[in-house]
Amino acid sequence: MLQQAPQDTVYVLTTANVMLLFFIMLGPVKILAPFHRATATMEPRAQRRMAIKVAVISAITLLIAGLIGSAMMQKWRITIPVMELTGGIVFLLVALKQVLEQYGDPPPPADGAEPRLMHLVFPIVVTPYGIAALIALMALSSDTARSTTLLAGVMAVMAINLVAMMFVRQVMRGVGPMLLQIFGAVLAVQQVALALQLVVVALKGMGVG
Repeated sequence: MLQQAPQDTVYVLTTANVMLLFFIMLGPVKILAPFHRATATMEPRAQRRMAIKVAVISAITLLIAGLIGSAMMQKWRITIPVMELTGGIVFLLVALKQVLEQYGDPPPPADGAEPRLMHLVFPIVVTPYGIAALIALMALSSDTARSTTLLAGVMAVMAINLVAMMFVRQVMRGVGPMLLQIFGAVLAVQQVALALQLVVVALKGMGVG
């Protein structure tokens, strides 16, 4: 994200930070358990076919949303600090939600019916906040190289998701839901820190503080 004018661009979130955000918001840590529950009664071959369909549709959806959404934000001439503040608030709310989800009621078990394809895509893989994060980051990108890196990062996470979903039963047996939950909570805390840093930078850009 931007901290100075486009001719002297400094991104608050590095490529590693961005990949971490995508991994948290769109990655396998949050989708493995629900995908495993939803496809528990499916034959292995059918489950793999479902994983491929989910990954492909998710990737196409994110590409379209990122390109169109960022173009619309730029057309509305929203200032850089405001976009930074928007992104920071979105990231912060998502991180807090993921931390607090540990204290919620457990999800109901699968009823045995074959899962609906689009229900697995939305919102299990393609989350509303994941789309919002991608749009905000794309809108704040001031050059083609940065935009290409962002889209490549999303596609890399979708490829990781595909592998994770195709081998979800083996992963769940080897790792278990508890370790996934702990790992997700650790990542969410890191996201809280990144989000707060982004909010501080945005407020400074607005002349606050």
